[in-house]
Amino acid sequence: MMDKLFGPRKPAVERVPTDRVQPLHFFENSLLVQGNNMAVTLVFDDVLDPEKLRSSLEGLVKREGWQRLGGRLRKNAAGKIEWHIPVEFTADRPAINFAHVDHGVPAASHPAASQIPAPSHRPAVVGDPDALADLAWESGYKPAGISDYLTADMPVLGLRVNSFTDRTIVVLQWQHVAFDALGMQYVVENWSAMLWGKEAEIPTPCGLDADPFDMLARGTRPVTEEHVLNSRRVGLGGMVKWGLGYGVDMVVRAKENRMVCVPETYWRPQLEKALAELRAEAVEKGEDVDKVFLTENDVLTAWLLRSVVGSIEMNADRTVAASIAMSLRKAFQGDLIPSADEHPYVGNAFGWANVLVRAGDVTSKPLSWLARQVRRAINEQGTRAQHEAYYEMVRTSGRGLPIVIFGDGGMAQVGFSNWSKAGLFDLDFAPARKQTDDGAKPCRPSYVQENHGPVKPADGFFVFGKDDKGNYWTSAYKVKGQWAKFQEQLDRDFEKGV
Repeated sequence: MMDKLFGPRKPAVERVPTDRVQPLHFFENSLLVQGNNMAVTLVFDDVLDPEKLRSSLEGLVKREGWQRLGGRLRKNAAGKIEWHIPVEFTADRPAINFAHVDHGVPAASHPAASQIPAPSHRPAVVGDPDALADLAWESGYKPAGISDYLTADMPVLGLRVNSFTDRTIVVLQWQHVAFDALGMQYVVENWSAMLWGKEAEIPTPCGLDADPFDMLARGTRPVTEEHVLNSRRVGLGGMVKWGLGYGVDMVVRAKENRMVCVPETYWRPQLEKALAELRAEAVEKGEDVDKVFLTENDVLTAWLLRSVVGSIEMNADRTVAASIAMSLRKAFQGDLIPSADEHPYVGNAFGWANVLVRAGDVTSKPLSWLARQVRRAINEQGTRAQHEAYYEMVRTSGRGLPIVIFGDGGMAQVGFSNWSKAGLFDLDFAPARKQTDDGAKPCRPSYVQENHGPVKPADGFFVFGKDDKGNYWTSAYKVKGQWAKFQEQLDRDFEKGV
C-alpha cells in the first residue's frame, strides 16, 4: 500500500553537517500532507521575464524567517523525517528548485497549453487539469509524495516557468509539509512584494524552531467543551465499512480530474435568492433579519454538494458528509501564534467543519437551507474550543488517523478546500512583464489550477477563487465515468433555473 502511494524506495542522500536540523511539526507529520506534492499553475496572458520571477522568489526565501522554505527533508537514524535547512544558500544548494522552459511557440500551438480552459457562460465542466501536468511538472513526472524529497537534495519549494510567445505559465511547486492554502497566501503575496521592490513591507514569519501547535498533539491544555459532533463519530465497524468504500475509491478505482467554471451570472442570483429566502424566514419567525449571513463560498459549497448528490442515485436516507477544510490561524491568533499582521504563520494549521445531512434533504430542500448548514458548521466548529476538542479526539482515538470521521459507514463523502483567501487571481506580476509599454495595466492570472499527487480522494473539491470576470473555478477528481452525470445534473439545474 505505501509503495502504491509513495512509490518504490530509493537511497537517501548525504546529510550536510552544517544544516540546521528541526523535527517535523504536528501538522506536518501525517499522510494528509506528506502524501501530496503540490503544483499551482498561474496562467498570465503576457510574456514575463523568468529571471525576475526566479530572483524575487529566491530573494524571499533567503530572508530572515523564510529560510525554512528552502529546507530539505531527511530521515534520521530512528527513521523520523526532519527539516535540514542550509545555513547559506549557494548555486550548488539553491533556495528554490527552478526550471525554465522556453517553448518558442504561441500557447495555442502547444499540445498541453492549448488545452487551457476558457470561461463558460453557464456552469460547466470545461477541462482536465491533468492535461497540463507536463507543464506543471517535468514531463513524465509522477508525484510520489514526500519520498521524492527524501531521496534528493531538493528544497521543498520550486518554481517552473513555461514561456510562450504570447503567454507565460508560472508554476509554484511544493511538498505539502511546507504550508497549506493560507500559508501559500503569505508566500505569493510576499513574492509579489519582492517583485515590486517592497521588501520593507515584508513581515518576518513567526519562529518555527518549536511547534506552536504542540499542545494539540500532546493534549497539554484541558479541553473545555465537547465537540458538537461527538455523538456522530463513526465506530470501528463503521470505519471498516467506510474505508472499504471511500478508501477503495481513493486508492484503487480509476479517477478523472476535471475543472468546473461557475460564471457570476449564475452564482450571484443563487446567492441573492438564498439570502432573500433566509431573510423572509427570519421575518416569519420574528428573528433579526440583520443576522442573516452567507458568503459567496457558502452558496458555492452548497451548490457543489447538491450537484454531486443529485448526479448520483442515492437512497434519500443516506448520510452525506461534507468536510470543509479550515485554517486554525484565526482561532489561535494571539494564543498559540502571533497576529498575522506582525508575524504570519507560514506552515500547516488546519481543522475541519463537518456537515452531516440526508441525501433526500440535499436534493429536495432549497439551496438556502443547505448553505445555512454550511455556514452554521463553520461558525460552530471553527472556534478555538471546538478545534481543541477535535484534536483531543484525534489524539485519543488510537486509530493512527490525523482526522476524525463523523457520520456512518455507508455515507457519501465530499471534501472542500477553499483557496479563495489565497488571492491567486488578485496577484499582479506587472514588474515581471517583458514589454513595458502597458503602463500601469495590472498583470493578473487569467486562469488558475492545481495538480497534486499521489493521494487523490474522490470528490475532493479545490475552489480557487474567482477571476476578474467574476467566474469561480473549482476542480476535483471523481471516479471514472461520473463526470458526464455531473454535467447532466448541471444542465438540468440550469434549465430549471435552480
